[in-house]
Order: sequence, then C-alpha cells, then structure tokens
Amino acid sequence: MFIKSLKIENFKGYHGENNSLQFNIPDGNTEGSGLNIFVGENNSGKSTIFEIMDFIKDGTKKNIEDLLSKSVPDDIPEHLSAEIIFTGNLSEIIAAHVQGNKVASFNSHIYDDNGIQCFRVKRSSSEVGEKRILFWNGTDFTNPSGIDAPFKKFYDNNFIWADTNPNNEAKFGSTTICGSLLKEIALGHVDTEEYKEFSAMFQDVFNNPDSQLRRKLSTVEQQVKQIFSEQFGHADISFLFEELQVENFFKTISIMVDDGVNVPMGEKGHGMQRALALSLLQVYAEIACNAHGAGISKPFYLFIDEPEICLHPSGQQKLLDALMIISKSKQIFVTTHSPFLLSSPHLKNVGLFIFKKDNNKSYIERADTSPLFAWSPSWGEISYKAYNLATVDLHNELYGALQDKSEKFFENKFEQWLVSQGLNQSKKWVREKKGVAQQPNDVTLQTFIRNHIHHPENETMRTNLYNKSELEQSISEMIRLL
Repeated sequence: MFIKSLKIENFKGYHGENNSLQFNIPDGNTEGSGLNIFVGENNSGKSTIFEIMDFIKDGTKKNIEDLLSKSVPDDIPEHLSAEIIFTGNLSEIIAAHVQGNKVASFNSHIYDDNGIQCFRVKRSSSEVGEKRILFWNGTDFTNPSGIDAPFKKFYDNNFIWADTNPNNEAKFGSTTICGSLLKEIALGHVDTEEYKEFSAMFQDVFNNPDSQLRRKLSTVEQQVKQIFSEQFGHADISFLFEELQVENFFKTISIMVDDGVNVPMGEKGHGMQRALALSLLQVYAEIACNAHGAGISKPFYLFIDEPEICLHPSGQQKLLDALMIISKSKQIFVTTHSPFLLSSPHLKNVGLFIFKKDNNKSYIERADTSPLFAWSPSWGEISYKAYNLATVDLHNELYGALQDKSEKFFENKFEQWLVSQGLNQSKKWVREKKGVAQQPNDVTLQTFIRNHIHHPENETMRTNLYNKSELEQSISEMIRLL
C-alpha cells in the first residue's frame, strides 16, 4: 500500500485549496521509483508536508491554531484539511493489519480507479473535528464508528527530523528503522520450531498456574481480590500475560559501538550516530528487498528531513545509494539541500519536487514537468529552479545542449548561429597561444563566459571577468533559445 497523492487546504504556508502532489510509487524493480525528494529554500514548505502526514495519521496531538494558514493576514481561513489517497494491495493490508471487527468498515470504502484499488481519507478542522479521521464513500466523507484507533495502527510513519538527536534513529520502536529492520526478520521466524518452543516456555512460566512465578502472583491476586470485594463488591481478579509478541523484545535492545571505547551509541558523536543510522538503512534495504513471502508487512513510510546533517560528502552519496535500493519496494520522502544527494546521475526515476514561496504562500511543482535536458534533472538545473541560483554547471549544460541543437560544434560556427538567433557579440575574448595574447575577437556573452569557465589558465583575461548578473543573463537567454 502506497501514498498516491496528497491534497492540502489552508495548512500553514499552503493557502487555499489548490495545493496537491502526486507522489512516486515503487514498482518493485526500479531503483528510485519510490523515492520522493523535496528541494527548495528554507521556509518554502518542505517539512510542512511531513507535518501534514503526521497530522493525518494522528491529529489529536496537534493544535489547529498553530497549523492554520496565516499567509494572507487579511484572509485567515476558518478551517484546514488534508487528504491522502492510498493505493496498492489494500484488501490484503486491511485483512492483515486491521482488527477483525473493523475490516468490513475499511473494505467498504475501497473504490476502483481505472482498475486500481484506492482508499481516500481526510482530516479536517471543520468536519466532525480534527480528532476524527474521515473516509471517502464515493459521495462524501464520513467517520464510521470506531475506526479512529484502528486507522492509527493501519500503517507506520517513521520521521527522522533535522533537529532530532540521531540516537533516536537507532531505537527499536515499532516505527523506527531498527524496529522495522528486526520486524522483517521476525516475520519469517515466528513459525520456526525454535520460536515455538520459546513461546511455549513463555506461556509455561507466565500463565501456567503451577509455575513458581504464577504462584507468587497468585498471592498478589488474592490480596487485590479481597480488598476489592470488601470495598466494591465480589469479583475475580487475575493477571493475564497476553500472547507473546516478538517485537516487544526489541525495545530493550541497546546498540554498543566500540571504536576503541565500547559505549552505547548515544554517547558517540552525532557524526558517528548518523553513520550508524546509514549502515542500518543499507542493511534494511537489503533485507527488505529479499523478504518476499515472509508475510504481509505493515505499510511503512520513511520521512527523512535533511539527511545530510552530520554526514560527510561520501556518506551522503552512500546514503542516496541505500535510499535508491530501499525505494524499489518502500516509499521514501526526503527533504534536502545537498548537492551530493542531488548531483547523482541516478535521479532520473525519482520524484523530484521544487518548493517555492511567493507572497508568503508555498507552491510546489514537479521538476519533471518542464525538464531542460534529456538527462534532467541535473544539479545545475535544480539549483536554478529551486533556489534561483545561476551556476557555471548549468551554463555549461545549456551551452552544450544548444551546440547539439544547432549542430554547430566549432566556436566560430556556433557564434554565427547564436547571432542568427538574435544574440549580440557584445564581448571581446583574447586567446593565448603558449602564453602569448592574440588579437581580440568579438563574442557573445555566452561564449565569453564559457571560455572563462573552460580556460582558467588564460592570464590575459583574468582582469576582464564576468559578474553574477551577466551569468544570470546568459543563462536566461540560453534557456529561451533552448
């Protein structure tokens, strides 16, 4: 089960109701197919998407006033809402992870969209209340009786926030990387003879009335029963240890790191803690991709806010490699500013979203809706679209792309083509041969900058450089031509 889309209305910077995203969904085979990367300036609304996902799953811990859009002071809305459409093997997931008496309520809200099962939910501050989840029934949203608690357990969100202590990433709760890692192992182990023997021994120690522990507990039960009966009326009191859940044992695990000093992970520096989290991710990637047939895992969505924090460049690149593998079968959402995560040639299959802010309102567009190149997205292109940052990387790409488009690969021929397209030869470039300056040539701004980039050894031109505004102008003119 995967998140197909998100619709936002009046949530923080997202003013109005025309805010939506269509996410990448894993195809099971292609690296990056389930990876969704959010790029944009600070305060442009990237992390807000994570908050919205958390709000939909459990709105009870949120203060609506803190979440309501205040982007337009003269038009502060009265309510907010957020909708998610899930898709995939919904019937199987519901059967495996929804309590039996609520399965019918969930299944009755599955609908068909061109042969694909979909399930649409909404949380709103105006309809029924933010403390209730609403299911789409084909006509409107309703809150079937008793489905709020089962919905919270329906799937897992794992958030790794930029301001979170990395030590938290290696804890073994049910919604953490480590917890999910060990759950993958446990799912395939519960049917082994070893585990069955262990489970039987657990029952014998904790629930067998003849065990030493139960005899001691029986004394406490009788004491409680006596006091209760004297004060409140007769009743039998007993302690029941429920069926053994293997994942509960993982919560007591500690990770020890010995790099010369053997201490718990939390006592190491943040850089090492992040490095360990990276290692866990890579192991999880391998196990998750080879755990087919071990049972129907609960849907697990990984949200990582600025993973580059505390990771050196090669660590960031390895992290991307791990995320690419995991995203073949799992859905991952990442916010980042890192060129080491965004300059990879492997982003072709990734969902890349550009976040911008205009007049205090957040806007989102997919980078692949208007790619500049056949090899898009590139780091230069991303920087230009997301940060309005003109770079020599993008200038090089544009210059080469136009040479390919014009089929003019020699400078003189290409200059003639640029002039024929309306550009002026407003600059002079002086070549050097063996350190000797030649006669100046009239060139376009594009070739002037390109030659500076490619020939930093030219001493004659070092006193005649281009500036930031000229780089921006040259890039803008080439984008128009492209």
